Amino acid sequence: MHRTPWPVYLWPGLPQLVRDGNWAALAFAVAAAALLNAVLLGTWFWTDLFAPELRIISWVFLGVAWSISVGYWAWTDRRQAAAFEKTGGKFFEEALEDYLKGNWFEAERKLNVLLRCDEHDLEARLLMATLLRHTKRFDDATHQLNHLVRLDGAHRWALEIHREGGLLTEARKHTVTSVNSEHESKGDH
Repeated sequence: MHRTPWPVYLWPGLPQLVRDGNWAALAFAVAAAALLNAVLLGTWFWTDLFAPELRIISWVFLGVAWSISVGYWAWTDRRQAAAFEKTGGKFFEEALEDYLKGNWFEAERKLNVLLRCDEHDLEARLLMATLLRHTKRFDDATHQLNHLVRLDGAHRWALEIHREGGLLTEARKHTVTSVNSEHESKGDH
C-alpha cells in the first residue's frame, strides 16, 4: 500500500491536489497561500494596516485553520486508503464500469487511486493506458504501456499490451492525418 509522503500534508489541500488533481484542493491550497501571504504582509511590511491585536488574532487563526485543514486532509487520505484495502477489487470493477460508460474522469480518478495503492496492478495500468488512448493523451498512454511491460507478470498480458500498443499507434496516425486534412482543407478556401 503506497501512501502520500508525509511532507505533502504540510500544505493544506496539497495531498489531494497531487494525487487526484482535485479542483477543490487546488482552491484550498491557493486560499491557504493567499491567507499566509496576507498575514505575512500585515505583520512585517504593512504594519500600519493592522492593529497589533489583529495581527496576533490573524496568526492564531492561521495556525488553527492550518492545523485543522492538515489534519482533515491526512484523515481523509487514511480513510480512503482503509476503504480501498477493504474494497480494492470492487473499486476496479467500478472503474471498469465507468470506463465502459464513457465516464472518463471518474474512471481515471478510480484508476489513479488503484495505482497509487499498488503501482504493480497490471489490470489497472492496462485499463489506464486504454483510457488515456481514448482521451487522446497518447504520450501518457505510451508511458503507461512502457511502465506496464517492465512489471513482473506482464508476460501474461503480452497479447493485450501488444494490441493496445497497435491501437495507440493507429490512433496517433489517425489524429495526425485528421489534423493534416483539416489544415489542407482550410488552405484551399
